[in-house]
Amino acid sequence: MKNRKTNPELDFARISALYGNTDAGYFGIATGVLFFGYIINELASIDVAYLWMTVVGIAYIPRVVLSIIFSRKLKAGEINFENVKPWENYFFYNSIIPFICFSSAVFIPYGQNEFIALLYYTVIVMTLISGSILSYSTSLPAIFLFMSVCMLPLIAKTFWIQDALFNALGLMLVIAYLLLLRLIPRQNKLLLENIALRIENQHQSLTDPLTKLGNRRRLYLLIETLVPSSLRRKDPFSIVLLDIDNFKLFNDKFGHSAGDDLLVQVSDILKDCSRDQDLVVRYGGEEFLLVLPSTSLESAQILVDRVRSAIKAKTSVTFSGGIAMHSEQLSFDQLIEKADQCLYAAKTKGKDRFVLAEC
Repeated sequence: MKNRKTNPELDFARISALYGNTDAGYFGIATGVLFFGYIINELASIDVAYLWMTVVGIAYIPRVVLSIIFSRKLKAGEINFENVKPWENYFFYNSIIPFICFSSAVFIPYGQNEFIALLYYTVIVMTLISGSILSYSTSLPAIFLFMSVCMLPLIAKTFWIQDALFNALGLMLVIAYLLLLRLIPRQNKLLLENIALRIENQHQSLTDPLTKLGNRRRLYLLIETLVPSSLRRKDPFSIVLLDIDNFKLFNDKFGHSAGDDLLVQVSDILKDCSRDQDLVVRYGGEEFLLVLPSTSLESAQILVDRVRSAIKAKTSVTFSGGIAMHSEQLSFDQLIEKADQCLYAAKTKGKDRFVLAEC
């Protein structure tokens, strides 16, 4: 299946929704299998019905297991923007065999009841496709896979049989298939646009409008998952609380517009010096907070030295900072307080320096 170039956040939202909708999808499939199993029992034989239902049920086991694994990894924070994309492929490939097994009902010999059986199958499949448009709505490959595997064998069967009723049914199915091919991408595009709009609105609520850094709400959303994950893995993280020295004097001398430009410039330096997994937050007026996952005090100190050098090289200001590392004895608010005390100590010692908290 070809990968599409999309926004990683959009991929994360739509693939999470794809897996999140599977419970309803499994209920629909189970209902369809039981109902058509009853039809097979009535129009063919009970042995064939049991065999078909068993094969379909076994074929779905890998995908059910995949859904459980995804759900657990998502809750544990192990699935993120960077690694979520392959999970759409996993879903796609684990759906091929169960869909094929389901559609094999078309080729069961029904004898004189062939047309009635195919009519029932048509009703069930079109109902399931309607549900799949909702369940798989965020993944075009998954929708088209289900639709094609379920409808194309049926269409082929209706034209293979040299009978006007079967051919009329096949023609109706061809028209329906072509209409769905045209309409589903439009519906998918509208859905993705709505998801993208929701992401944009969420960004605005989590982003400082001036510096485009995260705000405190963004910070505490991260902490909700970072702290439990850090404790579970015994992998501590560090934070750095930074404050621009003499910022009020800078504002008084150069004006608030220049002060805003300086904040933006410092923000860009912080983003450039930090890693992809780090979070840079505008914590207050001229205060910034760096959250550094899987980072010791010594590693945090190296990053702060890099930031200090960059700020001195690119601006006319300095900053003071406090560095603290999280431990299971501290809540995050206590960790912030500890870093703030170190920041205060750096200020009282003459500014343009940072102080490390004792572990």
